Amino acid sequence: NKMAGGKTGKKQTKSKKNVEKKPLTRRQKLAEKEAEKKAMVDREVNKQNEKVENIELLETKLGMSKIDSLVAYDKFHKKYTDGEIKKEDFLEENKDNIMAEAFFRVFDEDNSGALSFYEYMMVKNAPNLDSPEEKIDWIFTAFDQDGGGTIDVDEVSEIVVALFKMAGKEIKGLLSEQEIEDCVDDIIDAVDANGDGVITKEEFVQNAMNSDFICNMVKS
Repeated sequence: NKMAGGKTGKKQTKSKKNVEKKPLTRRQKLAEKEAEKKAMVDREVNKQNEKVENIELLETKLGMSKIDSLVAYDKFHKKYTDGEIKKEDFLEENKDNIMAEAFFRVFDEDNSGALSFYEYMMVKNAPNLDSPEEKIDWIFTAFDQDGGGTIDVDEVSEIVVALFKMAGKEIKGLLSEQEIEDCVDDIIDAVDANGDGVITKEEFVQNAMNSDFICNMVKS
């Protein structure tokens, strides 16, 4: 018993020693401060890069001036400090727009219940979309990711999903990948006039209504 007790006593002392932290040396403290400073600088750089990217996209895709884009960015981030607008705030702000909820569904891809500044601006600057042609024009602009005036097969696939969402149809579990692919093929056959696999805005707007899928969706 004594031996057992002695052993336990030793183990307890040993484990106590392990938990005790040695005070940091001056060099370690300096290194820690430097690491914190670097992390802060990196965060600020990422923030600024994101701001520049957003401003450029607004200029390219929405034709906004740099000044207007900067003002909108700063105003949004001042009001929504975490960089996102929640669904209830968004719907309240856009209560006169009957398409507001449909737009929100389109851009809230991960169903997080919030939109980023760029997504918010895309919706905010959408026209009333009374006619199918207006819807088609806006859809192209929204999904032409780099604002270069063309879209590819992946972006057409995103458009298919977006149109289902705009129509208020939840696609999870209801549509197979094959069915989505069929819709994508239907669109590409209708709009890719020269068959090069790259669709210009002109091709899309002029020919989209030849796609049964798009025609049914934008008229709904």
